[in-house]
Amino acid sequence: MDILTIREFLKEHIDKLYSEFSAYEPLLRITTNKAVVIGDLHGDVNTLLRIIERFPPDNWMYIMLGDYVDRGEHQIETLYLALRLFLEHKAVLLRGNHESPLTNYEYGFYIELLRKFGPYDGDSIYDRLKELFSQMPVSAILNDKYFLVHGGLPINNISIDNIAKLPKPDEIPNNEVTFQLLWNDPSDDVKYYEPNIIRGPGTYVFGPALTESFLNSSGLKMIIRGHEYTPQGYKWNHGGKVLTVFSSRAGPYSDTRPHVVVIDNDSLNIIDVS
Repeated sequence: MDILTIREFLKEHIDKLYSEFSAYEPLLRITTNKAVVIGDLHGDVNTLLRIIERFPPDNWMYIMLGDYVDRGEHQIETLYLALRLFLEHKAVLLRGNHESPLTNYEYGFYIELLRKFGPYDGDSIYDRLKELFSQMPVSAILNDKYFLVHGGLPINNISIDNIAKLPKPDEIPNNEVTFQLLWNDPSDDVKYYEPNIIRGPGTYVFGPALTESFLNSSGLKMIIRGHEYTPQGYKWNHGGKVLTVFSSRAGPYSDTRPHVVVIDNDSLNIIDVS
């Protein structure tokens, strides 16, 4: 992918992208018979290209769980391709915790923009991308069965209606519920929740009691999320009620076997795309 083409694409389309993302509520409702749910990519454009080849976007709806940038070798290219899929094939792009200035200055995305676009264009494009990230939806309900989110459940037993009304734009984000939706992790070692000492202040691990309560109150079957590195590319928590999918082997994840979740009518399959 030519970096000059990507730069011009972003300059030309950033206003349209911002407008379209800003029209979305924080919670999307999606109905489709054929969906591919893609976990963290972190600059792994090659895995995304393999997914496109195996599951053509003309035939499948893509739902991407966030973390397109930071850490990997081709962050700009990965984000560019995801945004093209959004514009041309109505792919759903949820926000991850790495679509934020909280991480982009430390984990590589901002530096990659400066290095590949030059300091002037890199800085100005990043300012616009920060605004774009702040308008991305943070969750989706798929086929009235699956709750899709990057991180996990907030600890205060929030409802679907509350999530749909979360404020945006929210750049960091500063809203604690939005922050936890992007940052929290499931745990089988707690019942309700505990502070997440690995990820730091404001983040929590949530237990099966919170999952059961949320799913029961919302009439849903399962949570599908990303956010958490797992070498085999997926893992189950909470008695099969929470599924984590990880789709990158870029950067520090070279030993991963990236997977996606494929929804084909009433069947759910976890597919190796390495």
